[in-house]
Amino acid sequence: MPESDAVPNELFRDARVRLFGSRQALAEAVNTMVPTSFVVSENDIGKLERGEVTWPREPRRTAFRKALQAGTDQQIGLFDRRRQRSINAGSPGRSSPDIGPRADAVCVEGSFPARKADANEPRPALLTDIVDGTDLVSFATVLEPSGIGAAELTAAELACDQLDRDYPRMPPDTTLTQVRDLMTAVIAQLSCRQTIHNQQRLVTLAARLSGLRAWGCFDVDEHRAAGRWFELSVSAAQEAQAWSVGAWLLGAQSLIPWHRRDFRGAADLIERGIYHARHGSDETTRAWLYALQARARAATRDRAGFERSYARAQEAAEYSTERDRRHGMDFDQGILDARYYAGSGWLLLQQPEMAEAELSGSLQALPQTHSKARAVLTLSIADAAVQSDQTGRAVELAHSALTSATHQPILPILQQARRIQRSVAKRDPRASRNLDDPIAEFAAALATVAAGATS
Repeated sequence: MPESDAVPNELFRDARVRLFGSRQALAEAVNTMVPTSFVVSENDIGKLERGEVTWPREPRRTAFRKALQAGTDQQIGLFDRRRQRSINAGSPGRSSPDIGPRADAVCVEGSFPARKADANEPRPALLTDIVDGTDLVSFATVLEPSGIGAAELTAAELACDQLDRDYPRMPPDTTLTQVRDLMTAVIAQLSCRQTIHNQQRLVTLAARLSGLRAWGCFDVDEHRAAGRWFELSVSAAQEAQAWSVGAWLLGAQSLIPWHRRDFRGAADLIERGIYHARHGSDETTRAWLYALQARARAATRDRAGFERSYARAQEAAEYSTERDRRHGMDFDQGILDARYYAGSGWLLLQQPEMAEAELSGSLQALPQTHSKARAVLTLSIADAAVQSDQTGRAVELAHSALTSATHQPILPILQQARRIQRSVAKRDPRASRNLDDPIAEFAAALATVAAGATS
């Protein structure tokens, strides 16, 4: 809307000042009541108060009414400018001084160029007596081509793909910074009017980015934040009916209870992921989920269940492709490599020789640049060495894993190293003390990265 046409919304501003004080406080309250795709910022509230936006989308209006204790939209100065023009056009003598001046352009919740209103365009004035014009306007809004361009949206999706590919090679604070930057741009677009197809793509993109953000929070020991981001991302994926993304997110979310040794909680999330995958998912994601399921069954000493699930993972992996790769998935010669999960399962079943064979094969297939994943695999081999009473070798492997990933520290590596040290200490207390310094150095590096990631 041209700035000269905007009339400040004093009703909205006064209610906000009275009940919340700052715009940020109101935004935070509203964002607890809306889906991810409708979150608001201080800037959005500023546009409403300045009259640049008068008719937010329905989920936002509902949340604003609740937050500002209003029974109707009109009580907080919200109105549909286009519907009012249509009514005025049908009744030439009718005016509405309390609504504000007539605008020459339609602009809903964004800064994209709006469609000019045609003064000669016939308007079905009598239609407002038959149907709710608000519904018609809302429907026309989502159908009308506008918002983000195809090239820009594709570029954002490709940027997300690149972030996903780079994740294994970057420290978590760097990843989180880049994810936040891209998320800011995506959320800004979600605040604007979009075509139905582009809206769905944007919500799917937001779900993927939220998942990467959740994973980054998990890596720096922000488990509560990770849990919230995972929940939001799964909700967004469901809204967009992006079943593959939702299935991947639930599998990733299972890592939180898994690392707390809550194997049942992890298994429940994996089962939900498999259910999502049945709605329509790629074979790559299915194979990964079956591998997670196999490991979860091994944790309950269900060897037969472990072997069945891993067989399903291998079968699905035959049809996998790196085009469907998402963070957490490894590949060997173009197909999903699930040997890490097989090896972890054999460790849980106290079969160290079988575990080491799978883990060593997976480690050899991993690129040298994937320092974090290689450290996790090396620590798993150290775990197998402990089970085989090779405590000296276990300490050497754990020491190597810690020093190789100090520049990219993540919590799972630290937890695993500490667990191995405790296991070694039961057999050889003196040998276990050789891990004191590398564990302390790794913990300090992780604390530094975590502070940067959350600042």
